[in-house]
Amino acid sequence: MAFSNSIEVKYRAYIHAINARPFPGLKEHMHSAVALNDKSMPLAEFEKLLSTDIDAAPDMRFQLAMLLVDESKQQVGCRIEFRCTPLQKEFMGHRVHGKIKCMEHMFYQYRDGKIAEVWWMPGEFVGISANASVTKL
Repeated sequence: MAFSNSIEVKYRAYIHAINARPFPGLKEHMHSAVALNDKSMPLAEFEKLLSTDIDAAPDMRFQLAMLLVDESKQQVGCRIEFRCTPLQKEFMGHRVHGKIKCMEHMFYQYRDGKIAEVWWMPGEFVGISANASVTKL
């Protein structure tokens, strides 16, 4: 059982926040400045990256397929699946049609109970509806 102040509980709350609509922002879960793949940015820029994708595919939902937590190092590693139906023909560098899914691998470094660093390894998109198609641009 995870304790309420554990990194696992905090991370699951972060996933809940990015799945909430309308998107509530992430200031409760992340530092005011974060690093994404070693690129430092204000939290507002990170939120914009995420909200742009959410706006392009409002039904996007993130589901944890695998979660590894090292409480002593304040680190999280996970495999996340998202499924969505993009509203436009182009989405995240791909030409898409229909419902798609993608498995991503993510690593997080917490500091003082909030996410400070994120490493993101995007996966391949796969069409999952009968008429779905995906082509990388």
